[in-house]
Amino acid sequence: MMSAALRLHAASKTFANGVAALAPVDLAVAQGEFVALVGPSGCGKSTLLRLAAGLEQPSSGRVERADARIGYVFQDATLMPWASVARNVRLPLDLAGVPRADADARVAAQLARVGLADFAHTYPRQLSGGMKMRASLARALVAEPALLLMDEPFGALDDLTRTRLDDEVRALAVERGLTVLFVTHNLAEALFLADRVLLFSPRPGRIVAEQRVEAPARDAAFRTSAEFAGLLRGLHSR
Repeated sequence: MMSAALRLHAASKTFANGVAALAPVDLAVAQGEFVALVGPSGCGKSTLLRLAAGLEQPSSGRVERADARIGYVFQDATLMPWASVARNVRLPLDLAGVPRADADARVAAQLARVGLADFAHTYPRQLSGGMKMRASLARALVAEPALLLMDEPFGALDDLTRTRLDDEVRALAVERGLTVLFVTHNLAEALFLADRVLLFSPRPGRIVAEQRVEAPARDAAFRTSAEFAGLLRGLHSR
């Protein structure tokens, strides 16, 4: 395995109200690895993502990141409704003090990469659900993160849009060598996207199973292959 981009050492989380969201978890995510987290609602998957991002601190154990550059895509697009798509995507660069000309060039390049070049001056209310998630993804990627965290980003989308965005996220991750943690309830989505799928128990969440996915290509043929069907049956049986 390559050097780890993220390590959790017996990291757990119990909230102030006494809810134990995450049991002690040991996890190493290699640089450039795509890891999907699946499990029942409320089992601590999103909590693990927040620990990885530094948005929450573990109640015990520790979290180590090799690089502080993190991109986060939430369940909702969380776009500023009063701002254009370009301004929404530029937000991380504005907060980091990147000069405007450089920031605008990076935003334009990222919008082109996610297929929104013609919508830079459009407002979120004018976008479809899938386009809003593309804008959210562009915002997460514009600062060139080393670690991309995605929390059920496509769960509210129709199947065709979700499949198309899955294809694009996988291609982006491979192209840019991104390390990705992706939370989903959809086992088929997890198997298509990930190099490794981690199955969590009900709360307090702990990793109860792991499935590595060795596939030379992630395409329509893989989705309909006997290998994919077998992996899916295996996960459903655990």
